[in-house]
Amino acid sequence: MPGPVFLSGESVTLRPTEREDLPAIREWMNDPGVWRPALDAKPMNADLGEEYFERVLTTEDDVHVTVCADDEPVGHASLTTSEYGPTATDRARSVELAYHLGSDHHGNGYGSEAAELLVQYAFEDWNMRRVFARAGAFNDASMGLLESLGFQREGRRRQAAYYRGDYYDMVLYGLLREEWDGV
Repeated sequence: MPGPVFLSGESVTLRPTEREDLPAIREWMNDPGVWRPALDAKPMNADLGEEYFERVLTTEDDVHVTVCADDEPVGHASLTTSEYGPTATDRARSVELAYHLGSDHHGNGYGSEAAELLVQYAFEDWNMRRVFARAGAFNDASMGLLESLGFQREGRRRQAAYYRGDYYDMVLYGLLREEWDGV
């Protein structure tokens, strides 16, 4: 397993994403069970994987981790700064939670535990006031995961997601520090 453990749970560990994780990331991003719900319908070859690693996964403003079960990479999770830039994030103390698991690892609770660890980290260690997330209205598993962690539905972006031939709403979720069960 490349890289040190960053956060540990009962079933998963989260470690910084390393270049050695690119084959697994490319496998997940080319798996229809991952890219369709993640709404990223373009294939990822080695060059695009390298560009994604450099452009997205190695920024100083965000937290990107590889989710591991028994030292095996099973998915990816992240906390990313606001679309309005680092200054707005500093003022609002808000980050976006995102996650995906290889389809062979769905239904084992790994995503829930990884998301819970990152939410705890966001509030306790990164001093965030708010964590938000988005899910396509077709993605019952992701919406259920967020709601199980205490996230509240805050709104909808109507027909903002295209999935397998149809347009769906994008459901917006938020969790404030004072609503979080870990307090």
